Amino acid sequence: MKNSPSFINKPWGWITLSLLLFLSLSIDCFAFNFPAAGWHRGDASFAQENSRVALVKALYSASPNIELNIIDFIDQNGNRVGLASHDYEMKRATGLKGAFSEQYNDLSKLPKNLANPKLPPEPFLTVIDLFELIKKRKAQGVTPMVSLDMKDEGKKAEEFSQWVGKLIQKYGFQNHVFASSFFPDNAKPLKAACPECMVGGLVFDDHYALKFLDYKYSLLDVTTLGKFTFFLGFLGKKEFPHDFILIQDDIFFKHPDLVDYWKNVRKVKFVGVFAYNKERPYTAAEWKLLKKVDWMELDPPQMNQYLKMKSGSK
Repeated sequence: MKNSPSFINKPWGWITLSLLLFLSLSIDCFAFNFPAAGWHRGDASFAQENSRVALVKALYSASPNIELNIIDFIDQNGNRVGLASHDYEMKRATGLKGAFSEQYNDLSKLPKNLANPKLPPEPFLTVIDLFELIKKRKAQGVTPMVSLDMKDEGKKAEEFSQWVGKLIQKYGFQNHVFASSFFPDNAKPLKAACPECMVGGLVFDDHYALKFLDYKYSLLDVTTLGKFTFFLGFLGKKEFPHDFILIQDDIFFKHPDLVDYWKNVRKVKFVGVFAYNKERPYTAAEWKLLKKVDWMELDPPQMNQYLKMKSGSK
């Protein structure tokens, strides 16, 4: 072969070249460890959703993968630390009015998380503390997959999302921490700040907007023009380059072909399903359908089933 590197002519040349090519393709294509199942907001049967206790319980379980919700928060020292909270507003988790970031700037004065009144209240966890928990688990030889659902609706949502992207880079978590959102103001800035990070959207059945879309879109596909044409079916929507898509389980069970659509037409790298009904375990037929997906965000009833199947017990 003319002009080929000299090492190619060595006996080990082609083996080395093939190995390098394989490694290159492996790194470029996909680093996540699929298929996998994560705890939806941590083990919410053990402690308050998104709390340190619930997330640690999940991280140290037989399926050490987690999903949680995060919003912006700047502490009393002016440092952006973020919070693990399902909602931007405090009402659902604390019973109080207003948004966390608008009412408080002192972590020590934050009300406790009481989203589930049947469980003891828990302090809110910061995003920084979350990343330290993940770092500690990795140091113990376990690399959890982590799904971050960005829920910030404040004026500094873009700044927050950029910060999250840089935080993922800082900790070197790009190959096992990924983020999603309903809001373009969350997803786009994170991707701009961390191009190698995985960013996706959600298809959500009972979200009002999707009555005017269809299941082949997410809210990340909605443009500024689309917002003005809401009742006309979001005319002017534009397909966002999702790295992945998350589908609510009841939609998926009715439309399992969506996996093929999102992978083959929209070219996402993976498709995930998240639990909507927190109390209902899945049927055998539903578990069979779930073999089509790469990632599942499960509440305790479904996760307990999954762990039994994984261990081979009946």
